[in-house]
Amino acid sequence: MACQRPNGLWPAVGNVTAGVSFWASAMAVNTLMILGAAPETFAGALDSLVNCRPLEASWLVRLKFRLSDRQVRFDPAKYGWAWIPDTVSWVVPTSIALITLERAKRLGLIRGNELQKRLRLGAEMLLDRACPGGGWNAGNAVVYGVPLRAHIDATAIALAALRFHHYLPIVRDSLTWILNRIDCPSAYSLACLILSSAAYKDLRSDVSPALDMARDRLAALVDDPREVQDTSTIALAALALEPETATNPFEVKM
Repeated sequence: MACQRPNGLWPAVGNVTAGVSFWASAMAVNTLMILGAAPETFAGALDSLVNCRPLEASWLVRLKFRLSDRQVRFDPAKYGWAWIPDTVSWVVPTSIALITLERAKRLGLIRGNELQKRLRLGAEMLLDRACPGGGWNAGNAVVYGVPLRAHIDATAIALAALRFHHYLPIVRDSLTWILNRIDCPSAYSLACLILSSAAYKDLRSDVSPALDMARDRLAALVDDPREVQDTSTIALAALALEPETATNPFEVKM
């Protein structure tokens, strides 16, 4: 709370000169809601997240992407959230913002047409940026006519954000894609996979067995200190290996 800025947002690091970060702010609000903090401590952040706009929200920038900057293939009218102000949308900050705002909506902490619009646009942006074979890259699916490979961590957080759109083919295909990656050697990616896929276990019979195998593999990986060398991996692994009755920060209940 000591790092929160007057507009309610947070920087990515505890530096008084650092600019605000939308992904860090969304993570902070998600954390505060799960911990049961007083809503007034993050009400300003929720409003700022709803009202912020990436560069694509400008008609001039959208025109540029449509007419001259054609190296990437995406619809600039469908936008989410950027990492930092005055930049374009990316998959991870958009996904984190959607999870946070959906949780706040379900808790009755925020409502209104503008919220609904941002939730819709953010979901449309993620669906538009999906890789051709399922899953998500960090940003765009096709660059210079070349399809990019999906990443486990980006796919995981996007799937968590799109839980309420589980019936769409791209979401189903992406879930299949990520469940076929449980042999991944990265503890970080495995933890992301577990936390995101857990939200789908009541929808498909193949999810729970895959998660059991993924948890066994993750537990074996984290026994080796060489596999866990940063605090984000430690934190995610700890969350992923908790009992299924524990709060999952990636999951928003229906």
